[in-house]
Amino acid sequence: MEQIISNIPEAPVKYADVEFNEKNEPHSSLFNDVYFSDCGGADETRHVFINGCNIENRLTEAAANLSGKRDTYVIGETGFGTGLNLLVTMKCHSELREKLSAKTSNALILPRLNFISVEKYPLHIDDMKKAHSHFPQFSEESSILLESLKKKPLHTGLNTLELTPWITVYLLIGDISECYGNLSISQPVDSWYLDGFNPESNTDMWSYDNMKLLVNLSHPGTNLATFTVCRQVKDNLKAAGFTLIKKAGFGRKREMLTGFLD
Repeated sequence: MEQIISNIPEAPVKYADVEFNEKNEPHSSLFNDVYFSDCGGADETRHVFINGCNIENRLTEAAANLSGKRDTYVIGETGFGTGLNLLVTMKCHSELREKLSAKTSNALILPRLNFISVEKYPLHIDDMKKAHSHFPQFSEESSILLESLKKKPLHTGLNTLELTPWITVYLLIGDISECYGNLSISQPVDSWYLDGFNPESNTDMWSYDNMKLLVNLSHPGTNLATFTVCRQVKDNLKAAGFTLIKKAGFGRKREMLTGFLD
């Protein structure tokens, strides 16, 4: 059984200061940035992270190779935000299970998902619910997440959310350096969603030291995807050990990055 341990002390959290514009879209006052694209946040998540990390194929390949030695796939994330990336990933996992079941009577069993994420300033549950109203196609996934968050107030350090028999969320509240620097995991991360606020307004999160922390929690073959191609991020990821590939971006973003560890 996987072990995920953090030694950060538990304390009350400081919730994000969120403003909603005339379209009812959330905006971070502190970082002066949006939580998701106004071109279609869920579509951007699928393009950048699900497709960028090749999640469907990697899960299918893992299912075909299951031998009892490893039955969990680990996704790591920088910037939990509204939880949208999680919702899309939950839907993807559910749809893939149904697709595999329909193809054969001896259905492949997908690995469980451990979803590890970090957030310095989490959204209050009311703000998160309001943000999720933009994505009615994920109403079931949203309900599961929100109900889990209602059970116990968030605290600094590690919060464990058992969402379904298939998916467990390990939500770390605090600065990324402290959270990922004090995290011990028995099974390394297979894919990284790098989704913090814009590097211009959230420079520290994208630092070399933090990218190196991600490497320390990974294994050869771990891949990543991110919406940004800014020089600072590229240089830090390369210096940390990732091989990078530019791909077509989403919406108004001409390019995005994917990468992997050799």
